[in-house]
Amino acid sequence: MESYLENSYQRIFVNNSKPSKQSSKQVHVKHGAPQGSILGPLLFLIYINDLSLSINKLANPILFADDMTIIISNTNPEEFKNKINSVMTKITNWFQSNLLTMNCNKTHFMQFLTKKQNERKTQIIAPNSIHTNINSTKF
Repeated sequence: MESYLENSYQRIFVNNSKPSKQSSKQVHVKHGAPQGSILGPLLFLIYINDLSLSINKLANPILFADDMTIIISNTNPEEFKNKINSVMTKITNWFQSNLLTMNCNKTHFMQFLTKKQNERKTQIIAPNSIHTNINSTKF
């Protein structure tokens, strides 16, 4: 396992056509597994295994490959908002502690309400981003 992860290098290619092909310097990879490798998905799941444990008392996390869905429910609007903020704080702290970043462009927030409930304008504030309600998403 050690030889699989050590002595890895990466570089970036820009404009991959022959006459103007350019690349960055090759740099040593300090963290991670090669993308597209056979062991990559398994190592990733082992790596993030405790993420769901950090929030499972506040929410119901669902992990699938490198995606996570978090279900939070509460009938009290203020408690609901507090739960959301607590979960986001815990996730942000976990990401920072584990040298990962959240892709804010792929992070969405959607409320499910009964016909009798009015939609509540709720914003989720995370480092460097604000997530507002969306009406639909792909799952």
